[in-house]
Amino acid sequence: MKRMTTIFLAALFLVSCTKDNDDVVHVELEGKWTLTSASCFCAFDPNTDFSANKITFKGSTLVVDNADDLAFLGNSGNYSYSVEGNLISLPNGRQFRYSIKGSTLTLTFVDNPDVADDELSLSYLRN
Repeated sequence: MKRMTTIFLAALFLVSCTKDNDDVVHVELEGKWTLTSASCFCAFDPNTDFSANKITFKGSTLVVDNADDLAFLGNSGNYSYSVEGNLISLPNGRQFRYSIKGSTLTLTFVDNPDVADDELSLSYLRN
């Protein structure tokens, strides 16, 4: 009986220690970011103001706030995201490699090698 109780308590302990991904926090990404530049095979007016495009990482939620005509990550809204290493995966299937240097976040689209000219690099400044 004592052995059965020990096994039961050990199993209960293991189950109670697991977490859902609802409260995942990627500390380096956490916070508000404003788009400062975009580099791609697309034509932008040299005076394009990217600052209307903002993203916020809150736990496992990415809040996207876009200018109507520049929706690089998807439409404005709240999205779940996942991170593995330096790879961010969005629910729409798009993936971005990220790097942070100082207060600058760079997102580089993981392009499809079968599609020409789909390269995209986005630079954000931490607010």
